[in-house]
Amino acid sequence: MKYNRLESFRHILQEPVKADFRLCMDGKEQGKLSSKVECLILDLSPSGVKISTPINLPAEHYLIRMELTFVLYSKPIRAMGDVKWKRLEHGSVLYGVDLDKDNAVEEMIISELKARRRIEVKSKKAASEG
Repeated sequence: MKYNRLESFRHILQEPVKADFRLCMDGKEQGKLSSKVECLILDLSPSGVKISTPINLPAEHYLIRMELTFVLYSKPIRAMGDVKWKRLEHGSVLYGVDLDKDNAVEEMIISELKARRRIEVKSKKAASEG
């Protein structure tokens, strides 16, 4: 996603997070495209995510809304958002998704990301000491 000075942070994940998305229209599943599609979350902030998937959506021609479902640490997170950009890279398609403003989802992302990061730091520290 483009640099946004007002955004609090963007975290690049050491290990991508498996996620699912569904294409939506006004929050409702839409036609045959509404089945779950697997993707990987590469980085995220409370207001947006970068995902990778083999599916090439026509984001340059249409507004694409999606519902993302994922677990950063222990709790499932469900967030709605709009695709803002796409880029082809190494046989996959990367998408920048601008998440809808939802304080509960933002707080959940922050708390789950903190818990995940604590575990990553402990694992890295244990590996370097061992």
